[in-house]
Amino acid sequence: MLRMAVGHGKCLDADCAARSAVEPCRQGLGGAAPVGLLLFTGVGYDHGAILRVIEEAFPGVPLVGTTSAGEMSSIGGISDDSVLLVAFGGEGIGCSVGLVRDFAGPGADAAAQARDALEAARRDLAAPASLCLAFPDGGRGGVQAFGQALDAALGPECMVLGGISARQLADRRPVRQFCGREVLIHAAPFMLLTGDIPSAMRLSRGWRPVGGLSRVTGVSGSIVSRIGDDTALDFYRRYLGPHAEPATELPLAVACEVKKDFYLRAPGFYSEDDGSIQFVAGVPEGAMVQLAEADRPGMLADIRARSRELAEEARGAFTPAGALLLSCSTRKDILGTRADEEVSQMVAALPPGTPVAGFYCFGELGPSARDLPLHLHNGSLVSLVLGGEVAASRLAPMDAKDPCPTGEAEALRREIRALTRALERANGSRERLEAQKDRSQALMRAINQEINEARLEIQRKNELLRQALALAEEVQRNLLPQAAPGLPGFDIAGTSLYSDETGGDYYDFIHEPNEQNGSFGVIIGDVTGHGIAAALLMTTARAFLRMRSFQPGSLAAVIDDVNKLLCADLADSGRFMTLFYLAIDIEKKRIHWVRAGHDPIILYDAETGLVQDIPDKGGPPLGIVTEARYAENSAAGMKPGQVALLATDGLWEARNPAGEMFGKDRVRELLKQHHGAPAAEIVDAVLAGLRAFLGEAQPEDDVTLVAIKVLPEV
Repeated sequence: MLRMAVGHGKCLDADCAARSAVEPCRQGLGGAAPVGLLLFTGVGYDHGAILRVIEEAFPGVPLVGTTSAGEMSSIGGISDDSVLLVAFGGEGIGCSVGLVRDFAGPGADAAAQARDALEAARRDLAAPASLCLAFPDGGRGGVQAFGQALDAALGPECMVLGGISARQLADRRPVRQFCGREVLIHAAPFMLLTGDIPSAMRLSRGWRPVGGLSRVTGVSGSIVSRIGDDTALDFYRRYLGPHAEPATELPLAVACEVKKDFYLRAPGFYSEDDGSIQFVAGVPEGAMVQLAEADRPGMLADIRARSRELAEEARGAFTPAGALLLSCSTRKDILGTRADEEVSQMVAALPPGTPVAGFYCFGELGPSARDLPLHLHNGSLVSLVLGGEVAASRLAPMDAKDPCPTGEAEALRREIRALTRALERANGSRERLEAQKDRSQALMRAINQEINEARLEIQRKNELLRQALALAEEVQRNLLPQAAPGLPGFDIAGTSLYSDETGGDYYDFIHEPNEQNGSFGVIIGDVTGHGIAAALLMTTARAFLRMRSFQPGSLAAVIDDVNKLLCADLADSGRFMTLFYLAIDIEKKRIHWVRAGHDPIILYDAETGLVQDIPDKGGPPLGIVTEARYAENSAAGMKPGQVALLATDGLWEARNPAGEMFGKDRVRELLKQHHGAPAAEIVDAVLAGLRAFLGEAQPEDDVTLVAIKVLPEV
């Protein structure tokens, strides 16, 4: 089972710091020799001296590592100048290291380099790898291809994580990598661990996209030349000002449509000549991007949440042997005085004394979550908890400094150097914070301008939409009957009230339908839904009905044909239309009708004073069943004083604020009360009753009704 130990030396002297790191590792493994070592240290040290001390303590033990922008551990907190050593051991744990020299050099294939190095490293392994930790130089790109090639070759049983070599931004010395006892440049070392090593990982971010989305329109390798219609540099300067430089504190948020998420890409070198910007991990052409801004409170909250999740997952599955943290150097600057929470939150979540170690890098290799593809991230914290057994010695935090072996005077000189360096870095941090403040203010101004422009554009489009809806409403109103038909012996009136500017309800009057002299048609229909979509379908249905109604045939044949046409238009749409088509024989006052999914006629009988529905043979709504056949119904001549009411279900299904439905009984009662009035007044009375019932509530559906009253014979 895996054991993990951590040593953290903070002296500016390489030899002293290395020895301070070696001894805790020896103690943490209970005196047993480690099987593998990780080394993270500042770029300013004598790295050869550090490796000589490690070789003296652990001769021949495989080692990989890199320079960093800061080291962190559970025993030493966060430091900008230190030597951090992580030792792995335990029964059944094996280790091998691999190395790519001249990584991603001119003409090199990073993925092929990874596969070749992995093949060589595997020769020293007695079992399949369980964990791969890689620390490539990212200056030439190729890191994502390198990591993905390792991930593909090692398979799903091996977790692959890593971080890009880094340094303090103010330090211009080149980053270095370590493999065995070599100090390297432009290399990609990695470690393979074998054995039973259960693990849990999380990716923490804490960034929010800001500004408008734009499409990447020009890419060559890791160089982005154009975003939208601008050069990549002008895209940044649109927000940050005409002379601003792209900053790692404002990376690009690259939209991931599949997962409705985004990943970050930090800018690197840029060209004033052609306006291009290098993004180490690359940005695909055609991707939608926007600037991203750090949300410090959100970042801290995410750190706490991910640490607790990891601890909870480990608690139910294995005993934590230790944790590794790979954090973007930008996060350290953003979190400032609270950067140590990346370590302290993990320490607090895990069992007391669990060793935690990590470093600040220029990019993080790993999946967004287990079982997702590996990617190169920016601005993220990758946390990995490893399962195994409790270390032999749980070390306390480094509260006190050991006496310097070279004497008091040398110790004082080193302390002065450390304080001087810390002051220089503090000044550098202050300058970067001031620059970031200026960038944030410029970004705020640009975004406020974008918001104002967007608001004006929305107002303009809303006005256009209002005009278009007003025109649509006018057109639809003009499609409805504009006046009572003036039919001899009958008083007929109708109206439609739409819940939106336009709707799906419909009524129409047809003179002499199907070439039947002395006949008059009344149609009322209800399309599912309301608004523009329903209005368009209603207009289509009206055209079909009018076209077919002026051709020979029975009412049933008319509806059969219209249904087939609508079924062809509405296939798989889920929409349909209910319809009631009534034909009146003017002379005999006999009525014929077809009902397609619509409610029956409500009839007031003047002789009996009763109000009731007329029973009939109905059919399904139009637009559902292509082969449906509709039955024609008929009734004997209507008598003077009778009133027939046709309506859509928006009338009786309307609800008041208490949720109570208006219902047909109220409609029948209103018809009974006002049967003696003209047809138009009957319609008005029913609508007035509806408004009184609804109070301040508005109808949720369209409402249409037609009243047909038989006049006394003259």
